[in-house]
Amino acid sequence: MDFALLALAVAAGAFVLTVVVPIATFLRVRKAADDIRRINGRLNGLEAELTRLHVAARRAAAPEESRPAVVAAAAPLAAPAPPARPTVSQAAPPPGPVERPVIAAASGPAREESLESRIGGQGMLYIGTAVLVLGIGFFVKYAFDNSWIGPTGRVLIGAAAGLAMVAGGHLVARRGYALYGQIVAGGGLAALYVSVFAALSFYALIGRPAAFGLMVLITAGAALAAEVHRSQGLAVFAVAGGFITPFLVGGGDNAQVVLLSYDTILAVGTMVMAARRGWPFLNLLSYVFVILTFAGWAGQFYTPAQWLPTQVFLTVFGALFTWIGIRARRSLNEQADVAGTLLLSAPLVFHAASIANLQTHWMALLLYLTIASVAGVAASMKLDRAWLRLAVFALVAPVLWQWIGEHSGPGWRLAPAAVALAVYAMNLVAVGERLARQAERWLKADVVLFHMNALGLFAGLYAIFDPVATAWMPALALAVAAWHVALMWAWRGTSEEASLNSLAVAFAMVGFAIGLQFSQWWAVVGWAVESAAIVWVGLKSRRGWMRAGGALLLGWTIVRLVIAGFFDPPAGFVPFFNARVGATLVIVAVCYVLALLHQRYGDGVPDRAGPEIAALYVLGNVITIALLTKEISFYWRMREDTDAAARLARSASVSVAWAVYGTALIVVGIVRRYAPVRYLAIALLAVTIVKAFLSDLSMLGGIYRIIGFVGLGVFLLLGAWLYQRYRDVILGGD
Repeated sequence: MDFALLALAVAAGAFVLTVVVPIATFLRVRKAADDIRRINGRLNGLEAELTRLHVAARRAAAPEESRPAVVAAAAPLAAPAPPARPTVSQAAPPPGPVERPVIAAASGPAREESLESRIGGQGMLYIGTAVLVLGIGFFVKYAFDNSWIGPTGRVLIGAAAGLAMVAGGHLVARRGYALYGQIVAGGGLAALYVSVFAALSFYALIGRPAAFGLMVLITAGAALAAEVHRSQGLAVFAVAGGFITPFLVGGGDNAQVVLLSYDTILAVGTMVMAARRGWPFLNLLSYVFVILTFAGWAGQFYTPAQWLPTQVFLTVFGALFTWIGIRARRSLNEQADVAGTLLLSAPLVFHAASIANLQTHWMALLLYLTIASVAGVAASMKLDRAWLRLAVFALVAPVLWQWIGEHSGPGWRLAPAAVALAVYAMNLVAVGERLARQAERWLKADVVLFHMNALGLFAGLYAIFDPVATAWMPALALAVAAWHVALMWAWRGTSEEASLNSLAVAFAMVGFAIGLQFSQWWAVVGWAVESAAIVWVGLKSRRGWMRAGGALLLGWTIVRLVIAGFFDPPAGFVPFFNARVGATLVIVAVCYVLALLHQRYGDGVPDRAGPEIAALYVLGNVITIALLTKEISFYWRMREDTDAAARLARSASVSVAWAVYGTALIVVGIVRRYAPVRYLAIALLAVTIVKAFLSDLSMLGGIYRIIGFVGLGVFLLLGAWLYQRYRDVILGGD
């Protein structure tokens, strides 16, 4: 059993030597090779440029060499004389050969390492180190089996071998064989870790404090070796060994403060080393080990009573790695940018862990949510990042709403209401501050936050106070609406877009008030009006995504209309004079109003909003047809129990109503010269014809069949005559 554990430890060391360290070394060697190629390329370019200049100089000097030059004799050490006309007797001898610049032979590009050199210089090094470690292990096992060496001797031999490998690797690296020496030194450090672990866990020769101290000393030695040799591989070994040490030492005690303080020191030391040597991935390694350590400790020892020190350490680690990530992102180094991006997940991890830690401590949780909102809003204002405060709101608000939903009893109202108001106020101040600085450009993130902030405030206050003051909830909605009307008035001279959005929120609150005060049909009316307000704001501010949001809200309103009982006959039904008809006609009116708004503001929409206008007109008419059909059906269905012919009358009435409505649509389409309405009319009449022959012909008899078919035929003929009569208008007006 002891040998199995020892072999496992040796295998772990071999894995580090043969996998982790080679990968790190390969990355460094590849970067150095790229740098050498880039430098050689520049030298070759410089050599080519010098050669080109030399050839150009020779060509320029060739005409001068072909004829004698007449040069005036210069008086030595005399002041320059006025130029004189040279004579033949003063002519200097012809110049000799032009002196050529001496260009040193540029060395060729660095020769790529061959497969043979890689196998011999690197592969054999890695394998040799691993084989050496295994050979030492086999020797030690043999000595153990034959009782040559006792437990103390075994540990001392392992430690001595490790120290010898570290010292030998250091000497070899200093003599120019850096990679070779670093690999050997790494193997020695692994042997030292194994020796200390064996002394503690196998033979109980030392206690946990002594083992911990020795492993920390080995980690410090590895860090020092990494600094001396500037080896990222040894630095990775030091960081990993430092974080693994507490797990190797083990123990059944809950030493939270000692363990997490030790990890804090290691994380800070790793940050310093990474900054000094430009090794950004060391911080990423430290980040991963901190998460694993925290999770391992919490899974074994955490209790709710430890929430305060746990939250302190969570805050320290979250702030540290977030700061490291921000600094790395500002670097021009590509590796640092990647590492910084990954480290910026620290706020999310910190937030999730904090929520889990504070779940059973409601006051601390509310305080944390408030502080998190303050920090996020302050950071967003300092960095001028609207998306940041929107992200913080998205992380904080759902947690607050969930908590309010779970704690709706007495005594839980004042504190959550204060937090909800504080979150709303902070975000509103941030949005207002950005508007005050740059009113001409309201960012999308701030527009979304403005609406979500208001709706979140109302949702939170409603959940808090509805159980005890249901009658006051419509008044609460109207109060929030009045506040946003005031914001609209205050921002009218600053930003038209902000003023319009404030009005849209006010419309939404009025809709909520109506829905809370009256029946669900009035709630549908409120949602319909809110959708129209949002689309109107989107058209005025030329924001397509707001128009899309309003359209989605309109679609949801229609779904709510169906859910509320559009297809079910209400008790005490009165045809055409009921809440269902009123709510449906409001939605139809909203469709027509939105079509007119798109016509007015269509200049800022692709294709002048033609598809949107057609869709709205068609939607309004389809809803009207459905309403008309259901009203006729409900009227006759109420009489089926007393009138045997009510079912036949219903089918005939629907057919005639569709024919009349289709013909009316043809008239409107011709008068307005609008083809989509006429297309809808043709489709409706086609459906009516199909219904007449597939359903009415077999169902109806006597007077009802006559009424249905004669009425349909008359209006079909009328429609056809209209198409013939106004053919030129139709062909020339669309």
